[in-house]
Amino acid sequence: MSVLRPRNRLVNFRLSEDEFEKLKSSCELFGARSVSDFARNSVLSRMDQVAPGSEESSGRLVNLDQKVNSLETRVGQLLRLLEASGESTPGEADFVAVNGALGRSASSY
Repeated sequence: MSVLRPRNRLVNFRLSEDEFEKLKSSCELFGARSVSDFARNSVLSRMDQVAPGSEESSGRLVNLDQKVNSLETRVGQLLRLLEASGESTPGEADFVAVNGALGRSASSY
């Protein structure tokens, strides 16, 4: 069987005896064909992850913050609707505790 993309570049690094034993155990645990195969796949999969502080990472954080703010607004609206309908609502202490965990004050709604 011919190799479609021959691997002709070499990466070399040293490990302590303990690190090497952990590496071998991980190879067995994940069913890798060899130490090289496991190390190569581990490094390449790490490279595909978003690096902290990158533009993509920052964009994801901004998006997540916008979604959290939207949810906070909707929760506030639901609480006001419940109060207006006369239904039982969570106690003020619960509301303050949730907002405190989110770094908001009850007056932000």
